[in-house]
Amino acid sequence: MRDLSSDRDSAASRSGQGPFLSIIIPTFDVESYIGPCIDAITRQPFRDIEIIVVDGASADGTRSALEKRMPDEPRLTVEWTRRRGPGLARNIGAGKARGEYLWFVDADDVVAPGSLAAISERLATQRLDVLLINHAELQADGILKPGQDHALITRAGQAPFTIAQRPQMLDVGLVSWNKIIRREFFGSAEAEFAADWPHEDVPVSTELLLTAGEIGVLGRVCYHYRRHRPGSATSAGKRHRHFTAFDVWRPILKRNRDKLAAPSGNSRLTKEVYDALFQRSIWHCSTVLDTPGYIARADRREFFNHLSALYAEYVPDGYRPPGGFRGVKFALIAKDSYLGYAALYPLNKVRIAARALLPGR
Repeated sequence: MRDLSSDRDSAASRSGQGPFLSIIIPTFDVESYIGPCIDAITRQPFRDIEIIVVDGASADGTRSALEKRMPDEPRLTVEWTRRRGPGLARNIGAGKARGEYLWFVDADDVVAPGSLAAISERLATQRLDVLLINHAELQADGILKPGQDHALITRAGQAPFTIAQRPQMLDVGLVSWNKIIRREFFGSAEAEFAADWPHEDVPVSTELLLTAGEIGVLGRVCYHYRRHRPGSATSAGKRHRHFTAFDVWRPILKRNRDKLAAPSGNSRLTKEVYDALFQRSIWHCSTVLDTPGYIARADRREFFNHLSALYAEYVPDGYRPPGGFRGVKFALIAKDSYLGYAALYPLNKVRIAARALLPGR
């Protein structure tokens, strides 16, 4: 792969424009992770980047670690703020960014070696609105396993597409770090991360995928995701933190159902797309319910009732549920059968454990 770093550095210096890529990292009490995160970026030969860290009043050694790095790394800037949460921190970073493209990276994860040059080379040949990247899961023992989107990403090919052409791509993780986003498009889409978290990146991810004129994928693993880190926004926090998933999905589904009922010339929102969006919302919320440690046992029935209500309110006319085990779950959700769904829980735990052992999942 050709290293385009010197080409881009020269072009930037001649034109006076900003860098090719703005990497935005929200931080809060990540002293043990922020060093490796930044090192994984700055030690790559590709140089045409800026790194914008937005620190939400970290109480550990995060601030000190950042201050020590700033004098020796001119591409690094830090915005010091009060505790805002990852969503609002990303909004601040995006507002400061000067790059042609944006990449929202989590401070406890790692950018894969060589990924910056690979991303640059792909976007040099295709000026995409959104580039979906492949990722691997970084286990506690340091072993990398294929990420949950691996099969979907590697099957997608190189040709750009819209979501109307491939509604199934709504099944990718609705997170911020698996997308390289053209900054001008991000601004025109008026995408903003939600203030509450977790699930703050679902509205941005769905809006970008639904409105992008050209989406592409990069099968190369570019990101190492540290799954279920103790103290992360998904695994720690208030007891009812994951109930925000319903607050996030309801306006998304309502807005797009209304658009479908009164078309405004946006051909990307078709019935097939809305069906896929609805299915994604139910699968997302049911996955939250099924993930150990997310929903307290005493709250599971209440969460399921919210899920069934979401299904009943937004199910499309003529909707055909998926097949297999997922279809069984959808049928029980549609019938508001909590006891039937709960009976599947032990089987689902076995299924998840078995999938985790498969090398190519």
